[in-house]
Amino acid sequence: MISTLAEYQELIVVATVMMVAMFAIYAALRTYNRFGGGGDIWKERYAELERRMSKADSIFGAYPGLILIWDEKHKATDQGWGKPKVYGSPAALASIQRFAEPGRSKNLALRILDGLADLDAIGENENEMTLRKHLDVLRRNGNPFSISIVLPEGNVIEADGRAAGHQAVLWLEDASIRGEDERTAISRFETQKLLTQEDPVAFIDMLGRAPFPIWRMSSAGKLVWVNEAYISAVGADNMADVLSGQIQLDKLAAEEAQGVLNTQSRLENIRRVNIGRDMKSMLISLFPISGGAVGMAVDASETEDLRHALKRHVQSHDELLNNMDEAIVIFGADQRMSFHNTAFADLFSLEPGWFTTRPSHSEWLDLMRERQLLPLQSDYKAWKASELALYTDWPAEVPDEIWSLPEGKTLRLARMRDPRGGISLLLSDITNTVTLQSQFNTLINVQAATLDKLSEGIAVFGPDGRMKLSNKAFAKLWEIEESQLEQGIGFADIADKCLPLYHDKIFWNDLKARATDPNPDVRLHVDGEIKRSDDKILTWLSRPLPDGATLMAWQDVTSARKAEAALIERAEALEAADRLKSEFVGHVSYQLRTPLTTISGYADFLQNNLAGELSDKQSEYVFAIQTASEDLKKTIDDILDIAAIEANVLDLELGDVDIFELLDQALDYVATKAEDTRKNLTLECPEDVGVIRADGRRLKQVIYNLLSNALRFTKPGGNIILGAKPSHNGGVQIWVRDDGVGIPSDRQPQVFESFKSSRGGAGLGLALVQRFVERHGGWVELESEEGQGTYVTFYMPKEAAIDAAHPEFEFKVAE
Repeated sequence: MISTLAEYQELIVVATVMMVAMFAIYAALRTYNRFGGGGDIWKERYAELERRMSKADSIFGAYPGLILIWDEKHKATDQGWGKPKVYGSPAALASIQRFAEPGRSKNLALRILDGLADLDAIGENENEMTLRKHLDVLRRNGNPFSISIVLPEGNVIEADGRAAGHQAVLWLEDASIRGEDERTAISRFETQKLLTQEDPVAFIDMLGRAPFPIWRMSSAGKLVWVNEAYISAVGADNMADVLSGQIQLDKLAAEEAQGVLNTQSRLENIRRVNIGRDMKSMLISLFPISGGAVGMAVDASETEDLRHALKRHVQSHDELLNNMDEAIVIFGADQRMSFHNTAFADLFSLEPGWFTTRPSHSEWLDLMRERQLLPLQSDYKAWKASELALYTDWPAEVPDEIWSLPEGKTLRLARMRDPRGGISLLLSDITNTVTLQSQFNTLINVQAATLDKLSEGIAVFGPDGRMKLSNKAFAKLWEIEESQLEQGIGFADIADKCLPLYHDKIFWNDLKARATDPNPDVRLHVDGEIKRSDDKILTWLSRPLPDGATLMAWQDVTSARKAEAALIERAEALEAADRLKSEFVGHVSYQLRTPLTTISGYADFLQNNLAGELSDKQSEYVFAIQTASEDLKKTIDDILDIAAIEANVLDLELGDVDIFELLDQALDYVATKAEDTRKNLTLECPEDVGVIRADGRRLKQVIYNLLSNALRFTKPGGNIILGAKPSHNGGVQIWVRDDGVGIPSDRQPQVFESFKSSRGGAGLGLALVQRFVERHGGWVELESEEGQGTYVTFYMPKEAAIDAAHPEFEFKVAE
């Protein structure tokens, strides 16, 4: 081809010279004719030049390719191709125009250059510069070139460039038409063109019928082909409309295609694209090819939904693992850490920064060994190798392991194989579990030993009616050999062994139902008493347990029943004696009141000088009689009150009682006696302490008794405090505290008993205090230390017990 090109190059130069000569002859001829010169000579020369030009055109027309000649000033190819002249045969023109880039430009040469300029090319010395770059060097520097342009369908275009004087010449030859005559070649190309336009199945049937948009772009970033799915996606009628209007899939398509052409690298992304009338998530794929780029848009809506669902699933899975108490770590097939939960970091006290480098399984083991958080190994290197060997040699069974750490922790390790070749580790801190299990086992042993020491017969039956537990006393009580009471024996078998001592089958069937019937109305807390054929009396009870089992217990109460009968008989006798005592005390007290009234009356008569004026000595004696009479009268009243309370005939006279006023009056009542005995009285009570419903007279009697006791047992100069405060439940607490002699601890339990006194006296003061307070529904509490004093507190409710009071009148307004 080189020699042929040289000949054509020479021919081009000659033709050019001839054209210049013809122009010169023509100009000379016109001049000559103007001045009357001989025109025949110049006409002959002009005709000769026309014959030569016709011969040159015939030679150009016979060349099986195209010739493009530039004679204007060179511009960079990225600024356009200029205006080259085109020569060649019609067959060559029909062949090469197949590769012209579609578009609106009417200049076929420019469209051919756009179509071929960026296709892959093979040149000399393995030079792979494209036609565009070679033409740029030729027109700028005159450097010749010869390259083969590889077409997408496999054909080859031979391209040669030479400089001819100040002109640049490009020869393009389609190797597929060598040896064909012109008419045959044109007919074949026209047929192929029609097939390409009318029947895409012949060439790109698969891509044309693809259900997703596919398009091809030239190196200039223009659409050159699209399939039916693309046409439908952009809402066009046909391919011609798309190509003529350069309708892109969306606003980013052209920009992304240009980026792929510039970088010659693949681009993929998922974004929302308007396909027809629907907005869908599409996977856009763009990749460079020879002469341009190809794009595909695949519907990724379902994939995106699945990806988001998977992402949410992974997030919820990770969140679930993070909320677990067990430590979890996952190593990938590369033996590097891919996940860990919070419990894992906390268990081994690992800082967040340690995880940023995705440490390997080996690095984690080394760190744990350094911190003494691994079980002690005699050969750590071999043990570590066996751990890491699990990635390549996973056994059929991998049992859990118990790690006892040097620091005292106990961990349970479970390994799980990842389908992708990784390993997941689950570590549980079972230190407390092991401790609790040990304690539980000890407790079970202690309970078993305790049950065997009990005198009651114990048996526990499961929901299936089989025995789970029994003690020795059960076997002994029902005279059954211990060897016959194996765990798991049925209730019916045990009942059969007990029938000789208690023949009531209905009783045993009822007990069995309580153990096996899940109905809560049947599984109740029940107990009872039976008398066996050997005259022994047994009490029994049945209690449902939380785990569905039932506990049954029997106790031999034969001796207790006999003792109980004796005690009942004795109690009845004591009750009769106490009743006689109360009646006697009440009778005697009543009989004493009459002479006492007489004595007290005559003493008052004498003290008032009604029988004559008394001397000081006589007045002193009469005062002593009056004092003794008052004390005796109070004692008799106390005895009568005690008798009335014990006979349950003392009723309270309820009314509204202002506590502060009551205490203030009580303190005034004993103030004279306190001054005489040089003892200090203090009232600790807020004025708004409140009002309660109580028997004011009895309450005053209670306070007076407490103050009298405090005055009696407090030395001169001592302190006595009377106080009160509201209680949290609406009542009031009242107390009397002194720093007197106190009460010995061995006598304190008796202070509230009638006629019991630790230091002389009738022993009725505190007894009445307790009974009056309890009659109101309250309670009394005493604290005392010998030599330190006594502190008595009693509580009074907001409302006294109604059953202890007289019925109160109720007034209702008639409607």
